[in-house]
Amino acid sequence: MTDTRSASARVPEKPTLDGLGEKWTRRWAELGTYTFDRRKTRSEVFAIDTPPLTVSGSVHIGHVFSYTHTDTVARFQRMQGKEVFYPVGWDDNGLPTERRVQNYFGVHCDPTLPYVAGYRPPQQQVTGQHAP
Repeated sequence: MTDTRSASARVPEKPTLDGLGEKWTRRWAELGTYTFDRRKTRSEVFAIDTPPLTVSGSVHIGHVFSYTHTDTVARFQRMQGKEVFYPVGWDDNGLPTERRVQNYFGVHCDPTLPYVAGYRPPQQQVTGQHAP
């Protein structure tokens, strides 16, 4: 008969996901798993650009399948030693949503203005509420 006491002592009675995200985020940061080395040559890079914007419908199971396929390809290429550039983004109805937020908070883009590091917009009263 096999002694399972030592193995069972390591398995909690009620497993939990608490702290799991933080644990793996730290580990992946330590290993540099998802860092992108910009010094690599083009032949050493596998790039997946964010998919084109969509303007129809709401998020559905097809999005899950689509992003699962893309993520699988990115992971495979990383395992093959490529430097993977995969700026994960979800843009379902992105432009209409962005315009709605801009109009709601009264924030509009002026591409002629220079970049200001650490910029925080001033508090504004919009439709009876204050912008965060």
